[in-house]
Amino acid sequence: MPNLLNTALSLTASLTVQMLENDARVSALPEGDFPYFEIMEEIDERSCDLCAEMDGMIISREDPDFDEARNPAHINCRRILVGIAADETGPDGNPTEPDYERPSQDLIDKHGHFMVDKERYAPLRIPAQPEGRDFIAIPTIDKNGKKRLKLNWRIPEYDLPGYFPPELV
Repeated sequence: MPNLLNTALSLTASLTVQMLENDARVSALPEGDFPYFEIMEEIDERSCDLCAEMDGMIISREDPDFDEARNPAHINCRRILVGIAADETGPDGNPTEPDYERPSQDLIDKHGHFMVDKERYAPLRIPAQPEGRDFIAIPTIDKNGKKRLKLNWRIPEYDLPGYFPPELV
């Protein structure tokens, strides 16, 4: 039986890295110069209907749903944000404008686990004791060429008090 804590922490690390990458993209681009972002999803047989619907939408930093839209919607979500310059034009030559519409509640309920039940998934953060980070997530590539994260524990592995991996709740 696989170690459920390591599996849950690997997912946590993967999601955290994705969130940090999107936060870095947003933070690195000046607000006045890059007021919008395109939501880009990797569309293939593994994509859910929610991600497929959001792919290509353009959202303003000022949109009340911006923080929610820039984060992963569910485990294994592959969403990234790409900045759009204020003076950028579309293929038709017209200025780029936001077209984001919040997906239907049915799609969110079915696929957007992190959007629906934020408190349940709140423990999906890299854990650390008061003395510092307990493990380091190292990006690797598996034998099939897929990106994976390997956890290197800096201290002996332990069970997190009060933490229950999502599949056990």
